[in-house]
Amino acid sequence: MSAPDTAPHQSKGQPEPYHDVTAASNSLGGNPPPYADDPERRQSHEPERQHYGATDPLMASYGMARASLEDGLPSYDDDKTFVSEATVNIRMAFIRKVYAILSVQLMATVILSSFSFFSTDFRNWIQTNQWMMWTSVIGSFAFLFLTMWKSKSYPINLLFLSGFTLLEAYTVALVVSFYEVRIVIQALLLTLGIFVALTLFACQTKYDFTGLGPYLFGFLAGAVVFSFISMFFPYNSTLDLVYSGGVAILFSGYILYDTQMIMKRYHADEEVAAAMSLYLDVLNLFLAILRILNSQNDD
Repeated sequence: MSAPDTAPHQSKGQPEPYHDVTAASNSLGGNPPPYADDPERRQSHEPERQHYGATDPLMASYGMARASLEDGLPSYDDDKTFVSEATVNIRMAFIRKVYAILSVQLMATVILSSFSFFSTDFRNWIQTNQWMMWTSVIGSFAFLFLTMWKSKSYPINLLFLSGFTLLEAYTVALVVSFYEVRIVIQALLLTLGIFVALTLFACQTKYDFTGLGPYLFGFLAGAVVFSFISMFFPYNSTLDLVYSGGVAILFSGYILYDTQMIMKRYHADEEVAAAMSLYLDVLNLFLAILRILNSQNDD
């Protein structure tokens, strides 16, 4: 990935790309353009933004992270009782722990991401230090595997989970720093609304979504492969919208699947692994919705 040209604009017809996550992937490592802190000037440059194809490395990395969980969760061959077969007290305690961990993860992500809007120095720093982006992406994978390795070893599992969450939160902060605040808030509210609605539906419905795992994983693998291939082709706004819509549907399905897995197929000591699955589902859904809203805003 080549560093951008950070020279001042010579003409109004050659603006520097600087607004969304695809621009983030292109412009990291250079200095922010002079209109970075001026919404009106920044908006006037939006039509000329550069893009990868249907997606970008950051979005692909989240899909890979979610896919990597499939090999380790849950451990069906253990002799332990599934949560669905445990007593009501054990089952409710497990569910409370899962959603408490998830809430802390999401709050940490929102708080760190908000710094990119309220602190100009922080925003400029994360946008101009490419090495930290790759450190966070690679480091989050390392902490992901460490957390899965020690997912049942307290308290080291929480230590690894904290490292994973902070690095993921940093990456999300970097991504949203290239979007308008209005679009980010809309995406956040839509994501939370969809997550709550799907969670309630999965808990109340008689439909069993736990058998969807292989199909969801197959579509996820295809989406990750497509996202990498698309980096080498010219940007197409229609294809980007279709891809983002497909990813949103995919991870909506994962939320249904993981919610019912939590209720039925996990063991009572796998709260960390369960929370990680839902956390990545929410992040991927949020990124997809963010891209959809941004695409509609461009139109």
